[in-house]
Amino acid sequence: MTQGEGRGRTPQPRGRPSAVAQYTAQVTQWLREDPDLSGVEILRRVWLAGYRGGKSALYELVKRLRVGRPVNQTLPAEVTVAVKSSLGPGPVPGVTRR
Repeated sequence: MTQGEGRGRTPQPRGRPSAVAQYTAQVTQWLREDPDLSGVEILRRVWLAGYRGGKSALYELVKRLRVGRPVNQTLPAEVTVAVKSSLGPGPVPGVTRR
């Protein structure tokens, strides 16, 4: 039996505490209010709130918080038709692209 084993102690966390962890609740709220909020906008907001950690750590947090959100949402038929019609008739037969 090692020291501390069997005495009900919980292991102490190793390393530096996460700088981004304290912003989890705020980022969660922002994403709840606007699920399409960009990572860059979230980064801007947390920097204004005092965050001094790295971009990668924040983007990883945002990625974890977005899990479960539908990635590919189907567009309404009207939007799809409007986009297709705005693109023109398509390739012209006999004309090659350079």
